[in-house]
Amino acid sequence: MQTLLAQMNPHFIFNCLSAINHSILNKDSDKASEYLTRFSRLMRMVLMNASKKTISLEDELDMVRLYLTMEQLRFKDAFDYTITLHGDVQPSMVQVPGFILQPFCENAIWHGLLHKDGKGQLLIDIHFENKQLIVSIKDDGIGLAEAARLKTKGSDSMGLKLTATRLWLFNQGKKGEFPYTLQNRKDSEGTEAVIRINTR
Repeated sequence: MQTLLAQMNPHFIFNCLSAINHSILNKDSDKASEYLTRFSRLMRMVLMNASKKTISLEDELDMVRLYLTMEQLRFKDAFDYTITLHGDVQPSMVQVPGFILQPFCENAIWHGLLHKDGKGQLLIDIHFENKQLIVSIKDDGIGLAEAARLKTKGSDSMGLKLTATRLWLFNQGKKGEFPYTLQNRKDSEGTEAVIRINTR
């Protein structure tokens, strides 16, 4: 799992540095500075947790929030996001693999929300079900068919492939089991990723 995380981090860092470079080339020094400040805070959190097999859900959500505010800055408030905890979920008491939710959020933003007209919505809902932590990440973007037509299909991304393997190892899954689903939403336009994490 640590080896896979080490493979994923450069992929994420490259995207962030490209955003900073874009702001510099556009002579938007204030935006570049603000983005770099947030990026350095996120990298500090990632490095602090890199050697840990698990981190608290609280720390994971802190990293996700920081990542999402970076993307809001980068794409000029192209979307809003909401994180909702249901039932008896206590983030400080639940252990999860580190940096496991970010690739799904990135997928929703890049392959769904950025291609729609108007401001989008990203909804993250978390609850327990049969001793599993269920994380639903919904967007109201363009959906899987249109994303495939535009060749932005999220299921092909390196981040999701690495994350799927990390989740499978963490869950100690059986052959053929898949730790998440990605499908079109039934209640709205857009997509929904449902992630299942065995709690410890």
